Amino acid sequence: MISGIYTSVDALLMHQNRFNTTSNNLANINTTAFKKDHISFNQALSMENISITDFSPGPMKYTGNKLDAAIGTQGFYKIQTPMGIEYTRDGTFSINSDGLLATKNGGLVLGENGPIKVDQADVIIGDNGILKAGSQTVDTLAVVDFKNRYLLKKAGESYYKYEGDAQDLFTPENISIQQGYIEGSNVNPTEEMIKMIETMRLFEATQKAIQSMGEATDKMINDVAVIQ
Repeated sequence: MISGIYTSVDALLMHQNRFNTTSNNLANINTTAFKKDHISFNQALSMENISITDFSPGPMKYTGNKLDAAIGTQGFYKIQTPMGIEYTRDGTFSINSDGLLATKNGGLVLGENGPIKVDQADVIIGDNGILKAGSQTVDTLAVVDFKNRYLLKKAGESYYKYEGDAQDLFTPENISIQQGYIEGSNVNPTEEMIKMIETMRLFEATQKAIQSMGEATDKMINDVAVIQ
């Protein structure tokens, strides 16, 4: 009976993690290039809950801003941040006070030659990632991908930190950059709402099961006391 209660408590924690994950997905429906998470079990006996990121692409949204650039294929922009090199698919760019191409969070967008210096706002970004200012070629956006994307961990502000080896990075073939677009969130609100309702029902059912086992245990203890 006691072991059953422990198992049910583990299930309760799992449902709570699923609920929190689903709530976070719903909260980021309108976050540029957000990737939804889901909870999965590992195959260890510990039955530990693991959060897995779904890297499927989100919808393309037209902005008309020449400094916005959505990746239409696989891959991530390489960004220099105060925390080191991080990666993002959020192509909402601007030119900072130093004339460098930057993310909306202040990170420096890297090209093949390092931070990208842009002297004017008349920027053309080719679908191959080549960036021009007027008629002058400035640099090529550094777009990379990873042999194991599940080693990418969310670092906040639409950034990811890669926890694998540097040699796992590669340049994807046939890169497609869409100037004047951004990538939307890949969260399906209807799907997430259904998950949330299902999780709430399972949570309530597990609570009732724990309550029933507790009542049965109390009754058993009280009956033993009467017999004695």
